[in-house]
Amino acid sequence: MQGRKKWILIAACILIVSCIGLTFFYGNGQKSDVVKFQDGTVYRGKTEKGKLVSGELRFKNGDTYTGAFKDGHFEGRGVYRSHEGWTFKGIFHRGVAQGQGKLVKDGKVIQSGNYDKGVYQEK
Repeated sequence: MQGRKKWILIAACILIVSCIGLTFFYGNGQKSDVVKFQDGTVYRGKTEKGKLVSGELRFKNGDTYTGAFKDGHFEGRGVYRSHEGWTFKGIFHRGVAQGQGKLVKDGKVIQSGNYDKGVYQEK
């Protein structure tokens, strides 16, 4: 009986370690989630340890941001769509346009080029 308990314990440990390893290998600790904020904003996407990673943030006024997040800010490539009809597609850093981006309204490019701290840089 002692030998059988030992093998069951070993098998259980292997199973647990395998599950943890597969979770981090395939999911990288991330999960799909829906987060509802008090102001009516809704986030649908990946979270990790309670933080937004990548997905869509829909504001109460109808604006949306789709892309990556870091430390609660828009970060990296993303698309911001305003309920007023304009769309910005480009790179964000700490929540503002930073680097290459394009502002479009009614299918026409309004600005395209480099942004610094959210401000379009004229050529």
